Amino acid sequence: METPRKTILLFWAIALPVAATAAHGPLLPRPQKVSYGKGALPLAGLSIRFASPPSEEDLYAAKELAQALEAGTGERPPIVEREVAGPAIVLARTGALDPLPIPGETPGPNSREAYHLKVTPTGAEIRSRSSAGVFYGVETLSQLVEGRDKDARLPEVAIDDWPSLAYRGTMVDMSHGPLPTEQEVERQLGFLARWKANQYYFYSEASIELAGYSILNPGGRFSKEEVRRIVAYGRARHIDVVPCLELYGHMHDLFRVERYSGLSDLPHGTEFDPRNAKVAALLDDWTDQLSDLFPSRFVHVGFDETFQIELAAKQPGGAG
Repeated sequence: METPRKTILLFWAIALPVAATAAHGPLLPRPQKVSYGKGALPLAGLSIRFASPPSEEDLYAAKELAQALEAGTGERPPIVEREVAGPAIVLARTGALDPLPIPGETPGPNSREAYHLKVTPTGAEIRSRSSAGVFYGVETLSQLVEGRDKDARLPEVAIDDWPSLAYRGTMVDMSHGPLPTEQEVERQLGFLARWKANQYYFYSEASIELAGYSILNPGGRFSKEEVRRIVAYGRARHIDVVPCLELYGHMHDLFRVERYSGLSDLPHGTEFDPRNAKVAALLDDWTDQLSDLFPSRFVHVGFDETFQIELAAKQPGGAG
């Protein structure tokens, strides 16, 4: 009889935490560690404050949180930069801003993006070493709201969370089909921020305005100011807008313009002719302008699908 009894005890040890979690709504992405209590923190009368003087990024996170809580109660909680009486949600950044990913990061509980979130019946705190971690804690806390209006509340909970991958992003093609508007790109960034993405690869062949190339796609490109606004919009949400550029092949939009056709390996082709000295000068100019637009520590340069180079090499005087 001893073995069945041990099995029953083990079942209850596993089932009780699962049952406690199932009583609340799902959190997406699912945090690494979640432990619910039995109490709750009413949203009515809450304020949002900071454990130390806030940065612009910290203030933005607080505004996002206030807006999310307002959706549950109909009233926006005040954001204060000093301690006041009454229950509060405290945003505590313990280190440098570190708002965006950099090369060489690794995920884990001690990473830049890790955060600790705790809700008790008397208050709540989101603690992280970086502004990114604080923002991710805000995104999770926003999903915890239960009930509506005067019954809106946060369940008692302790969460320790960090992304499983250091780099989490998507590439969006800005060069095939209708060009997305600036507002559409911002909508995508806002959506990705909800899921704690931290990179957005901006794929461009010839869809960004460059000084000195006024006749290149004049009706199908982002202006420099639009790109700068998109980069800033992503940064506020801790998403690094990374240039994803074609600087060898896929240059048909450039070479269909007669002025630039001679830079191609074949007339009006798709690839630069690496033997042409004017190509290096153009690429130097483009990379200077693009690096000024994208402050990211990352860049992707495509050298793919160079289908014509073999044909060009077989032409009279070709390299082959």
